[in-house]
Amino acid sequence: MRINKDLTPKTIGINAETPQDCKSLEDVRQAIDTIDRQIIHLLALRLGYVLRAARFKPSEQSIPAPKRVQAMLIDRQQWSEKENLDPDFIVPLFSHIIQWFIQQQIRFWKHNHSNAPTEQTQEARDLETSELT
Repeated sequence: MRINKDLTPKTIGINAETPQDCKSLEDVRQAIDTIDRQIIHLLALRLGYVLRAARFKPSEQSIPAPKRVQAMLIDRQQWSEKENLDPDFIVPLFSHIIQWFIQQQIRFWKHNHSNAPTEQTQEARDLETSELT
């Protein structure tokens, strides 16, 4: 996986190029707010991919994928260490994020699959009715 090197403080709208370039508390707050907005934007984008993945899951029971979750958490631990972030913070954070997204995917999967049989049954009834008349 490639990290986007074009993603810089300037390209996401931060006024100061580095934390050391901040001249005031307002500069620091502007940078933090901009980063948080980007994180939220990326989480929303992630949700789109998670919901799309539901189309490829054969059953609700296949959604949690504990082996995949374990592998993901190991990756996030390694990534956090490379960025000099404490894995004791990052791993539980991502565990919580992943579990929330799993719940969203389950809800989405149930919604899409609970409607499908009813619609198909109704279509079959409509077809039968039209053939009888």
